[in-house]
Amino acid sequence: MRRTAAVFALIAAFFVAAPAWAQTPGLYDRPILVLDPGVHTAPIRRADVDAAGEIAVTGSHDKTVRLWSVKDGRLLRTIRLPVGPGNVGKVFTVAISPDGETVAAGGWTRWNEADRQDQIYLFDAASGAMSGRIEGLPSVVLHLAFSPDGRRLAATLGGANGLRVFDRAVGWAEAFRDEDYDGRSHGADFAADGRLATTSFDGRLRLYDADGALSAVVETGFARPFGVAFSPDGRRIVVGFDDTSELRLYDGRTLAALPAPDAGGIGNGDLSEVAWSADGATLFAGGRYGEDGTFPVIAWARSGLGARQALPAGLNTVMSLRPLPGGDLFVAAADPWLGRLRADGRPRWPSRAPLQMNPRGQRHTLRVSFDGLSVAFSFAARGKDPARFDLDMLTLTTVGTPEVGLAAPEQNALPVTDWDYTTFPKLNGFRLPLQPHETSFSLAIHPDGKRFVLGTHWHLRAFDDSGKELWRRTAAGAWAVNISGDGRYAVAANADGTIRWHAMEDGRELLAFFPFNDKRNWVVWEPDGRFAATLGARSALRWQVNKGWDTTPVTVPASAIPNSHRPEVIKRVLPLGGTMQAAYAVEESKRRAAIKRLTGSIFAPGAQLHSLAIGVSTYRSGAPAKNLQWADEDARDLHAALAAQSEDLWPYQKGYNVMLRDAEATGQTILNQLEAIGRKMAAAPGQSDFAVVHFSGHGAVVGEGPAREFYLLPHDADLRSVSRIRRTGLSGTELRQQVAAMAEHGRVLLLLDACRSGALDAGLLRRTLAGRNVTVLTSSSSDEDSWERDEWRNGAFTEVLLEGLGRAGDTDSNGMISVEELVGYVSRQVRGLTGGKQNPAVEMRFSGELFASRF
Repeated sequence: MRRTAAVFALIAAFFVAAPAWAQTPGLYDRPILVLDPGVHTAPIRRADVDAAGEIAVTGSHDKTVRLWSVKDGRLLRTIRLPVGPGNVGKVFTVAISPDGETVAAGGWTRWNEADRQDQIYLFDAASGAMSGRIEGLPSVVLHLAFSPDGRRLAATLGGANGLRVFDRAVGWAEAFRDEDYDGRSHGADFAADGRLATTSFDGRLRLYDADGALSAVVETGFARPFGVAFSPDGRRIVVGFDDTSELRLYDGRTLAALPAPDAGGIGNGDLSEVAWSADGATLFAGGRYGEDGTFPVIAWARSGLGARQALPAGLNTVMSLRPLPGGDLFVAAADPWLGRLRADGRPRWPSRAPLQMNPRGQRHTLRVSFDGLSVAFSFAARGKDPARFDLDMLTLTTVGTPEVGLAAPEQNALPVTDWDYTTFPKLNGFRLPLQPHETSFSLAIHPDGKRFVLGTHWHLRAFDDSGKELWRRTAAGAWAVNISGDGRYAVAANADGTIRWHAMEDGRELLAFFPFNDKRNWVVWEPDGRFAATLGARSALRWQVNKGWDTTPVTVPASAIPNSHRPEVIKRVLPLGGTMQAAYAVEESKRRAAIKRLTGSIFAPGAQLHSLAIGVSTYRSGAPAKNLQWADEDARDLHAALAAQSEDLWPYQKGYNVMLRDAEATGQTILNQLEAIGRKMAAAPGQSDFAVVHFSGHGAVVGEGPAREFYLLPHDADLRSVSRIRRTGLSGTELRQQVAAMAEHGRVLLLLDACRSGALDAGLLRRTLAGRNVTVLTSSSSDEDSWERDEWRNGAFTEVLLEGLGRAGDTDSNGMISVEELVGYVSRQVRGLTGGKQNPAVEMRFSGELFASRF
């Protein structure tokens, strides 16, 4: 049962000091794979144009800013923002200085729980390089506007945080602010003489003079004033609303009401975006108002008082209207769609239509084969232009009968109601736990009838038949979802034009597919960057590396990385349950090394293995009889074994690996290290990191009945009385909070050899700590001692565990060790080693392969 010393002798724990930008809270700390087909892949939120009408800038939820030639619609440059998990990096608004030299971008650019502030980025338009930042904002930035002289930049904020105005002449320091708002603000516009008008969801229109003093406020009569624009001569102000299709006109100096444009018959949506033509003779408006499947721009002659006409635009919400010299209009829609319209509505150049399929209206029609290898979808909304993609053949079919052999999502086998485009989906009449304002779009019920997946605006969520959430994954608007007939995969069609396969077990993304709307080209990839693609789509993927908040990220085409175009690997991902065999280890090491070299990242992409090995043999306070002999050696040996798993061995890269022995293992230090691992996992793309926490030492249970609580006993625990254990031990509540935070961002395996005194109820320990994405393996059952012997120089549990991490644990000889294999091996061998007197127990909340059996 002895492992050879040579197995771990060459493994040394080490940390290389990372540059400051690699340790930035809130940002991904390693390369991430991004889709970039040359246009936005998520809704355009805002657009702006320079004074000469030559350069347009757009910002999107796809975390990019793009510059375009107004003359012909050609893409000039893509600027990628520093990005982090979830929303960090989403662009809500952009502005370009009148001289066309500076681009400002704001939105959800920084805010996270560890760093509760937002910021505005400034970029050089000619090079795309970041030229500055305005930080310390208390909420997301919803609108940006430069003054006509380019000196000032106005920013309106979310919440009720009001207005900030910054001055270029003093390094973009704050010039003035107004925090007396009772709602968020989506609109700001400067007059030619420097006056500023803003709107707010408190129902008011505000006017400031050129010095920033509030000169007038008016109640608009509607709850949600949105867009605002001065006429070119500054004599009139038009306001559009988020809650009505009516417009309001006001005097540009007094805010006295003026006759409003005729909006009669426009009975749906809104006209929230407003603009005047360059000569002020035409008033434009658009928004969520649609007719016959299109979202036109409405134009009124005679400065808003004359006849109106509808100008054709995109197929989704009009997001920005910008007048151009000579009477043309630049239009951006959420599709994403860009167009330049003449005064009569004719396009000046072919509009930049989306390159992706539109999954809206496919919640009942997304079809999947039994094994998940084939999916039928539609390129256009509501089932138009059907197509089928087959992973086994890597073919895209748009003719014939693409749905043969595929099944629509099951949506009736459980009493899930109110899920179709609401914020209050229910199970058995009880509301499911969504976030405020999170909208449910789609539903699929598992073939076993005991689970279901809900697609929402922000997430893909799995629940059991009692309404308990099983897992949650970030999604870019999961408009349609299905579950394969074998129950292994959840397949979601998303607003970014992708179809993504997730493991039904825990929601991990396994594959993503992007079909171009030319109906010929496509690319499909797995999270570590291996992909298959048609020739016309091989440049659609890029590796992005953050360089901190103050530098534009570096990007490198995925096609430039050796051994990345691997169709034969992509075909095997689903049949192998999303895993690659350890035989790929050497090749994968070279590929990841190439990514590091070309991107300048200090970390390779992909999942990292984090570990905390804790061993407490001696206690600072208490009877010497309480001391153990080999617990600290347990920590040392397991730390070395886990380090071996992340030293150029698939599937993990080296993560945050820490060992605490005896005096190092104080209660506060343990909590600090758990928190540090949680921060690292939160910065992992795709929630793919894996953490192992091993504790070898004593535990205790305090209290009676339902009030019982377990404590792990660190080195500085005082063992002399129950009250002292409560004060100095690590309680189950503290541990559960830390472990649950880690499990939000990956899987956690807890290995607990904490029953050696026989005083710890191992069942209570497992049940308390186990949870979503958390599996707990304890060294013994309740009322059993955990053995240690000099001949092992370890406890029995760790002795067997170390063997199980080698070839002995690979019982099916496939090069990988699964949770099931590890648990089975440890349970059998510990019982054998101790003559049946010690029986490990497990609370298993995830399964699948974990380690490579290299040794």
